[in-house]
Amino acid sequence: MGMDTTAIELSHLRYFVALAEELHFGRAAARLHMAQPPLTRQIKLLEARLQCGLFERTSRSTGLTYAGEQLLVRARGLLAEAESAFQMIGGLGRGDTGHLTVATAPSLMLTELPRVIRAFRKKYPAVDFRLSEMASSVILQAVRAGSADLGFVRGMDKYRDIETHLQWKEQMVAIVPHGLTVTGIAGLRAEPFVFFPRHLGPSFYDEVIRRCRRAGFTPQVTQEARQWSSIIGLVSAGMGVSIGPLSVAKLNSKAAQFIPLAGIETTVRIAGSTGSKSNPALRNFLTLARKQFSLQSVQHAD
Repeated sequence: MGMDTTAIELSHLRYFVALAEELHFGRAAARLHMAQPPLTRQIKLLEARLQCGLFERTSRSTGLTYAGEQLLVRARGLLAEAESAFQMIGGLGRGDTGHLTVATAPSLMLTELPRVIRAFRKKYPAVDFRLSEMASSVILQAVRAGSADLGFVRGMDKYRDIETHLQWKEQMVAIVPHGLTVTGIAGLRAEPFVFFPRHLGPSFYDEVIRRCRRAGFTPQVTQEARQWSSIIGLVSAGMGVSIGPLSVAKLNSKAAQFIPLAGIETTVRIAGSTGSKSNPALRNFLTLARKQFSLQSVQHAD
């Protein structure tokens, strides 16, 4: 009849290691916070299942057999490996460890996002956190492909496999040269526009065009630039006007005028693939984001 090793548990190895290191049943039992008779029974049970003696017992001393010496080396390794595995799985389950990649449009780094990242990295330093800056047009593609866990985007593009975890509104502003008086979005009607190419952020681009058309005109984009800093610079140089989120004023608040457009806001959201909230690290990040953006009326999107 073969050995019944399937019935050997980690607790048996812990009992064995304690006794092998103490070589005294009384001291080992005290170390394990248990009575001596149960310890004796567990050691005998382990020996029975291994079908060999592990200890040489006399009335005066307890020593290890050759098999016991070999088991001690391996038992220490097994216990250390098990402890490491339990720590790893526990960390993953709590979101204390793991991986998290966030994709964002560069302009959203001008919002509270850096504070969220700083708070997350401080609270969860063992998580492998990566930030990827990319054009809005490819952020949701990255989320759908799995190369990003979360995406910070403007606009409400709809995909069946994408869900919005958090969303809030950001004030939109007219960006105009100093000296130009503008009252409302309709006041931009006669001005040439400086804007980014549509393919870089189709949702926000279409939102601006739609707002202008509601005001009775279609903006004539005469100059394109890929970065908000360049758009602001071109406006400052008198090349035209633009419309953007209020946060871009942080790039160069003195270069141009940033005039709030009453009643006109853009939606900012944190999106992930459907079911992505099963990642504990992602849930922890969203919790911190909800707190940090709370002053901007974050709404949970179920």
